[in-house]
Amino acid sequence: MVLTPLPEPPDLRVGIVLSEEGRLTLRPTVRASGPTRGGLTALCEALAVALDTKVSPFVCETYRDLLSELHWGTLGLAWLPPMIALKAVSRGGAVPLVAPVRSGSAWYWTSLFVREDSPIGSLEELRHARVAWVDPMSSAGYLVIRASLRAQGIDIAEAFGKEHFLGAHDAVARAVIDGEVDVGATYAHFDDGGRVRTAGWGRAAVRSLKFAGPIPGDVLAASAVLAADLRELIAEALAGPGHAEVQRAATSLFSATGFERVDREHLSHLEELLAYVEPE
Repeated sequence: MVLTPLPEPPDLRVGIVLSEEGRLTLRPTVRASGPTRGGLTALCEALAVALDTKVSPFVCETYRDLLSELHWGTLGLAWLPPMIALKAVSRGGAVPLVAPVRSGSAWYWTSLFVREDSPIGSLEELRHARVAWVDPMSSAGYLVIRASLRAQGIDIAEAFGKEHFLGAHDAVARAVIDGEVDVGATYAHFDDGGRVRTAGWGRAAVRSLKFAGPIPGDVLAASAVLAADLRELIAEALAGPGHAEVQRAATSLFSATGFERVDREHLSHLEELLAYVEPE
Protein backbone atom coordinates (compact mmCIF):
# COMPACT_ATOMS: atom_id res chain seq x y z
CA MET A 1 0.00 0.00 0.00
CA VAL A 2 1.40 3.35 -1.04
CA LEU A 3 0.69 6.19 1.33
CA THR A 4 0.10 9.56 -0.25
CA PRO A 5 1.77 12.30 1.78
CA LEU A 6 -0.54 14.93 3.15
CA PRO A 7 -0.21 18.33 1.45
CA GLU A 8 1.68 20.91 3.44
CA PRO A 9 -0.54 23.63 4.88
CA PRO A 10 -0.48 26.88 2.92
CA ASP A 11 1.47 29.84 4.24
CA LEU A 12 -0.25 32.22 6.62
CA ARG A 13 0.36 35.52 4.88
CA VAL A 14 0.53 38.79 6.82
CA GLY A 15 -0.24 41.82 4.69
CA ILE A 16 0.52 45.50 5.03
CA VAL A 17 0.64 48.62 2.87
CA LEU A 18 4.08 50.23 3.06
CA SER A 19 5.50 53.54 1.97
CA GLU A 20 8.33 53.49 -0.57
CA GLU A 21 10.81 53.94 2.29
CA GLY A 22 9.18 51.05 4.16
CA ARG A 23 9.33 48.76 1.13
CA LEU A 24 13.05 49.44 0.66
CA THR A 25 14.01 49.00 4.33
CA LEU A 26 14.88 45.33 4.64
CA ARG A 27 16.72 45.18 7.96
CA PRO A 28 14.37 45.06 10.96
CA THR A 29 16.71 47.16 13.11
CA VAL A 30 16.90 50.08 10.66
CA ARG A 31 14.67 52.96 11.74
CA ALA A 32 12.17 54.48 9.32
CA SER A 33 9.19 56.81 9.54
CA GLY A 34 6.72 53.91 9.55
CA PRO A 35 6.44 50.12 9.28
CA THR A 36 9.09 48.45 7.13
CA ARG A 37 9.51 45.29 5.09
CA GLY A 38 12.31 44.20 7.41
CA GLY A 39 10.13 44.68 10.47
CA LEU A 40 7.28 42.74 8.86
CA THR A 41 9.62 39.86 8.04
CA ALA A 42 10.80 39.76 11.66
CA LEU A 43 7.20 39.57 12.88
CA CYS A 44 6.41 36.75 10.45
CA GLU A 45 9.44 34.78 11.64
CA ALA A 46 8.40 35.17 15.28
CA LEU A 47 4.79 34.21 14.51
CA ALA A 48 5.97 31.13 12.60
CA VAL A 49 7.72 29.86 15.72
CA ALA A 50 4.82 30.70 18.04
CA LEU A 51 2.17 29.16 15.79
CA ASP A 52 4.31 26.30 14.44
CA THR A 53 3.20 27.09 10.90
CA LYS A 54 4.55 28.85 7.84
CA VAL A 55 4.11 32.61 7.97
CA SER A 56 5.18 34.91 5.14
CA PRO A 57 5.07 38.68 4.58
CA PHE A 58 2.90 40.22 1.88
CA VAL A 59 3.33 43.85 0.84
CA CYS A 60 0.63 45.72 -1.09
CA GLU A 61 0.72 49.12 -2.74
CA THR A 62 -2.93 49.97 -2.00
CA TYR A 63 -5.53 49.12 0.63
CA ARG A 64 -7.92 48.15 -2.14
CA ASP A 65 -5.57 45.31 -3.09
CA LEU A 66 -5.04 44.37 0.55
CA LEU A 67 -8.79 44.17 1.25
CA SER A 68 -9.37 42.07 -1.86
CA GLU A 69 -6.74 39.54 -0.76
CA LEU A 70 -8.21 39.52 2.76
CA HIS A 71 -11.76 39.04 1.49
CA TRP A 72 -10.88 36.01 -0.63
CA GLY A 73 -8.77 34.44 2.10
CA THR A 74 -5.54 34.48 0.08
CA LEU A 75 -4.25 36.76 2.83
CA GLY A 76 -4.71 35.59 6.42
CA LEU A 77 -3.92 38.79 8.32
CA ALA A 78 -3.79 42.47 7.46
CA TRP A 79 -2.75 45.61 9.31
CA LEU A 80 -5.37 48.29 8.60
CA PRO A 81 -6.21 51.88 9.53
CA PRO A 82 -9.38 52.00 11.65
CA MET A 83 -11.96 53.12 9.08
CA ILE A 84 -10.64 50.76 6.41
CA ALA A 85 -10.76 47.94 8.97
CA LEU A 86 -14.35 48.88 9.77
CA LYS A 87 -15.36 48.63 6.14
CA ALA A 88 -13.79 45.17 5.87
CA VAL A 89 -15.45 44.01 9.10
CA SER A 90 -18.89 45.42 8.20
CA ARG A 91 -18.78 43.67 4.81
CA GLY A 92 -18.08 40.36 6.53
CA GLY A 93 -14.63 39.86 5.04
CA ALA A 94 -12.57 40.41 8.18
CA VAL A 95 -12.51 39.78 11.92
CA PRO A 96 -10.74 42.29 14.22
CA LEU A 97 -8.13 40.78 16.53
CA VAL A 98 -5.96 43.38 18.28
CA ALA A 99 -5.21 47.10 18.35
CA PRO A 100 -1.87 48.69 19.30
CA VAL A 101 -1.41 50.53 22.59
CA ARG A 102 0.13 53.97 22.09
CA SER A 103 0.30 56.88 24.53
CA GLY A 104 -1.06 54.55 27.19
CA SER A 105 -4.19 53.48 25.33
CA ALA A 106 -5.35 51.48 22.32
CA TRP A 107 -8.03 54.13 21.70
CA TYR A 108 -8.19 57.83 20.90
CA TRP A 109 -10.84 60.41 20.06
CA THR A 110 -11.23 63.00 17.34
CA SER A 111 -11.99 66.62 18.14
CA LEU A 112 -13.31 69.57 16.17
CA PHE A 113 -11.68 72.54 17.90
CA VAL A 114 -11.29 76.31 17.79
CA ARG A 115 -9.04 78.84 19.52
CA GLU A 116 -10.09 79.64 23.06
CA ASP A 117 -10.92 83.22 22.06
CA SER A 118 -12.90 82.18 18.96
CA PRO A 119 -16.35 83.77 18.55
CA ILE A 120 -17.62 80.32 17.47
CA GLY A 121 -19.16 78.88 20.61
CA SER A 122 -21.05 75.85 19.30
CA LEU A 123 -21.62 73.68 16.25
CA GLU A 124 -24.75 75.67 15.46
CA GLU A 125 -22.60 78.78 15.03
CA LEU A 126 -20.53 77.24 12.24
CA ARG A 127 -21.36 79.22 9.11
CA HIS A 128 -19.02 78.53 6.18
CA ALA A 129 -16.12 78.44 8.63
CA ARG A 130 -12.61 78.06 7.27
CA VAL A 131 -11.52 74.57 8.28
CA ALA A 132 -8.25 72.63 8.34
CA TRP A 133 -8.21 68.84 7.94
CA VAL A 134 -5.28 66.43 8.00
CA ASP A 135 -6.08 64.47 4.82
CA PRO A 136 -9.13 62.72 3.32
CA MET A 137 -8.06 59.31 4.66
CA SER A 138 -7.32 60.47 8.23
CA SER A 139 -9.71 58.99 10.81
CA ALA A 140 -9.01 61.59 13.51
CA GLY A 141 -8.31 64.45 11.13
CA TYR A 142 -11.27 64.10 8.76
CA LEU A 143 -13.40 60.97 8.39
CA VAL A 144 -14.82 60.27 11.84
CA ILE A 145 -15.61 63.83 12.90
CA ARG A 146 -17.37 64.58 9.60
CA ALA A 147 -19.39 61.36 9.78
CA SER A 148 -20.32 62.16 13.39
CA LEU A 149 -21.43 65.67 12.43
CA ARG A 150 -23.58 64.31 9.60
CA ALA A 151 -25.10 61.71 11.94
CA GLN A 152 -26.02 64.58 14.27
CA GLY A 153 -27.82 66.34 11.43
CA ILE A 154 -25.20 69.03 10.75
CA ASP A 155 -25.16 70.24 7.14
CA ILE A 156 -21.48 69.94 6.21
CA ALA A 157 -21.78 72.23 3.21
CA GLU A 158 -23.38 74.94 5.37
CA ALA A 159 -21.00 74.51 8.31
CA PHE A 160 -17.74 74.73 6.41
CA GLY A 161 -16.52 77.08 3.73
CA LYS A 162 -12.97 76.93 2.41
CA GLU A 163 -11.32 73.62 3.30
CA HIS A 164 -7.56 73.05 3.67
CA PHE A 165 -5.81 69.66 3.75
CA LEU A 166 -2.52 70.18 5.58
CA GLY A 167 -1.16 66.64 5.81
CA ALA A 168 -0.26 66.57 9.53
CA HIS A 169 -1.96 67.09 12.90
CA ASP A 170 0.56 69.68 14.08
CA ALA A 171 0.02 71.68 10.88
CA VAL A 172 -3.74 71.70 11.53
CA ALA A 173 -3.16 72.88 15.10
CA ARG A 174 -0.82 75.69 13.97
CA ALA A 175 -3.34 76.87 11.35
CA VAL A 176 -6.07 77.18 14.00
CA ILE A 177 -3.83 78.77 16.64
CA ASP A 178 -2.35 81.28 14.14
CA GLY A 179 -5.82 82.27 12.93
CA GLU A 180 -5.31 81.04 9.39
CA VAL A 181 -8.49 78.96 9.74
CA ASP A 182 -11.44 79.11 12.13
CA VAL A 183 -11.64 75.43 13.07
CA GLY A 184 -9.65 72.22 12.74
CA ALA A 185 -9.81 68.49 13.45
CA THR A 186 -7.23 66.42 15.30
CA TYR A 187 -6.81 63.57 17.80
CA ALA A 188 -7.17 63.57 21.59
CA HIS A 189 -6.37 61.05 24.34
CA PHE A 190 -8.30 61.07 27.62
CA ASP A 191 -7.08 60.07 31.07
CA ASP A 192 -9.07 57.91 33.48
CA GLY A 193 -10.76 61.01 34.87
CA GLY A 194 -12.16 62.02 31.49
CA ARG A 195 -9.73 64.91 30.98
CA VAL A 196 -7.74 65.44 27.79
CA ARG A 197 -4.26 64.03 28.47
CA THR A 198 -2.65 64.66 25.09
CA ALA A 199 -3.98 66.13 21.86
CA GLY A 200 -2.84 67.37 18.49
CA TRP A 201 -2.90 70.98 19.75
CA GLY A 202 -0.38 70.28 22.53
CA ARG A 203 -0.63 72.89 25.32
CA ALA A 204 -2.30 75.57 23.21
CA ALA A 205 -5.40 77.34 24.53
CA VAL A 206 -8.26 75.85 22.52
CA ARG A 207 -11.89 74.79 22.96
CA SER A 208 -13.40 71.62 21.56
CA LEU A 209 -16.76 72.00 19.85
CA LYS A 210 -17.21 68.24 19.57
CA PHE A 211 -15.48 64.96 20.39
CA ALA A 212 -16.21 61.68 18.61
CA GLY A 213 -14.91 58.18 19.32
CA PRO A 214 -13.29 56.21 20.72
CA ILE A 215 -11.26 55.02 17.71
CA PRO A 216 -8.63 52.25 17.70
CA GLY A 217 -5.18 53.38 16.62
CA ASP A 218 -5.00 50.61 13.99
CA VAL A 219 -6.45 47.12 13.74
CA LEU A 220 -4.83 43.79 12.97
CA ALA A 221 -7.66 41.94 11.25
CA ALA A 222 -7.90 38.33 10.12
CA SER A 223 -9.66 37.05 7.04
CA ALA A 224 -13.11 35.76 7.94
CA VAL A 225 -12.22 32.46 6.22
CA LEU A 226 -9.21 31.90 8.49
CA ALA A 227 -9.95 29.15 11.02
CA ALA A 228 -11.32 30.52 14.30
CA ASP A 229 -8.84 28.56 16.42
CA LEU A 230 -5.92 30.01 14.43
CA ARG A 231 -7.34 33.53 14.83
CA GLU A 232 -7.45 32.95 18.58
CA LEU A 233 -3.84 31.72 18.66
CA ILE A 234 -2.67 34.81 16.76
CA ALA A 235 -4.53 37.20 19.06
CA GLU A 236 -3.14 35.41 22.11
CA ALA A 237 0.41 35.56 20.73
CA LEU A 238 0.11 39.34 20.31
CA ALA A 239 -1.84 40.30 23.42
CA GLY A 240 -1.37 37.42 25.88
CA PRO A 241 1.52 36.30 28.11
CA GLY A 242 4.41 34.07 27.10
CA HIS A 243 5.13 35.32 23.58
CA ALA A 244 7.88 37.88 24.13
CA GLU A 245 9.51 37.47 20.69
CA VAL A 246 6.24 37.98 18.82
CA GLN A 247 5.35 41.01 20.91
CA ARG A 248 8.85 42.48 20.62
CA ALA A 249 8.70 42.25 16.82
CA ALA A 250 5.14 43.56 16.66
CA THR A 251 5.68 46.54 18.96
CA SER A 252 8.79 47.50 17.01
CA LEU A 253 7.00 47.20 13.66
CA PHE A 254 3.98 49.25 14.69
CA SER A 255 5.62 51.71 17.14
CA ALA A 256 3.44 50.44 19.99
CA THR A 257 4.01 49.55 23.63
CA GLY A 258 1.65 46.57 23.56
CA PHE A 259 -1.60 45.25 22.12
CA GLU A 260 -5.19 45.00 23.30
CA ARG A 261 -7.77 42.46 22.19
CA VAL A 262 -10.66 43.93 20.17
CA ASP A 263 -13.76 42.40 18.66
CA ARG A 264 -16.64 43.64 16.53
CA GLU A 265 -18.61 44.78 19.57
CA HIS A 266 -15.82 47.19 20.49
CA LEU A 267 -16.21 48.79 17.05
CA SER A 268 -20.02 48.85 16.88
CA HIS A 269 -20.31 52.59 17.65
CA LEU A 270 -17.99 53.36 14.74
CA GLU A 271 -19.71 50.88 12.47
CA GLU A 272 -22.91 52.89 12.92
CA LEU A 273 -21.09 55.94 11.50
CA LEU A 274 -20.13 54.18 8.27
CA ALA A 275 -23.47 55.12 6.73
CA TYR A 276 -22.50 58.77 7.21
CA VAL A 277 -18.99 58.56 5.75
CA GLU A 278 -18.93 60.38 2.45
CA PRO A 279 -18.14 58.26 -0.61
CA GLU A 280 -14.52 58.29 -1.72
